[in-house]
Parts: sequence; structure tokens; C-alpha cells
Amino acid sequence: MKLKLVTAATLAAVLGIVMPARTAEPVSIYTTLAAGKEHAVLTIAAKEAGEVATLKAAGPYTLFAPTDAAFKKLDDATIGAIATKKEVVQRLIRSHLVMGKYTAADLKKLNGMELKTVHGNVLKVEDTKDGLLVGGVKVVTADIGCSNGVMHVIDAVLPVPKE
Repeated sequence: MKLKLVTAATLAAVLGIVMPARTAEPVSIYTTLAAGKEHAVLTIAAKEAGEVATLKAAGPYTLFAPTDAAFKKLDDATIGAIATKKEVVQRLIRSHLVMGKYTAADLKKLNGMELKTVHGNVLKVEDTKDGLLVGGVKVVTADIGCSNGVMHVIDAVLPVPKE
């Protein structure tokens, strides 16, 4: 019996060396948002606006994701519109989302250029001495890989287009 246990332990050790532990597969932008601790407002907004399917779609997409703290900086009128009007929330989500996968390195190469959002507005890309800015908002965490693109955390909410 003791020999079987030693053999099993040795075999497990050898297999562990030969077969490395599997790493987790990347998940969708929406799943990444929902799993994070600093994106509860954006996650709820995506649900309320019916944009979950978009954030789970094949893409590839780049999402500029404002934190919960960024939403707290908004004025009362904007918060009220986001809380009560589904079309405003849809514009909000779509104005933070770009078709194509743009890593921080890609964005730096686009310095001075503009990216068109899914909503149709444009975000100017700037590589400054203080860091990467998109739409005038600072990227605080870049290159969060997702199965359908990439996510960058930003420190403010981008302006919500009127239409």
C-alpha cells in the first residue's frame, strides 16, 4: 500500500513537471468588467442598456472603462439621465467602445489621431509625458486582455454624445 502511494505521488510530481498547469482562458470584456471590483456602475449600465451581448460579442473591441470613482465625479444632471434614460446609457456604453483591438502600444502609435467609437463619435489619442490620453481622459490601467479584445481603465467618464 505504501509503495502505491509513493508511486502515485512520484507520478503526480512528474506529470506536474511535464504538463504545466493550465492558465485561465481570457474571458469577454463584459465578464472581465463584471468580475472586477471597480466597474460595478459600468456593469450595471451595460445590463440596463441591453449592451451585454455587444460586450460579449466576438469583436474584436477596445473598451475604455471608467471606474466607479469616475462615475462619482459626474454632475447630478448627468447621473440622473444615466439612471433614468436607457438611450443615454446606450450612448454612454457605445461611446466608450471602439471596433478593433488597440493595445497601449497601438494607441501610442496613433498619437494625435482619432478613433471612431461604436456610437460614431471620435476620441483623440494623445501620448503625453503624463501618460496616454483617449478623448482627453487618462488611461490608468492598460491592456487588460479579453477573449474579444482589450480593455483599458480610464479615470473619468467620456462625454456622452447628445445623439
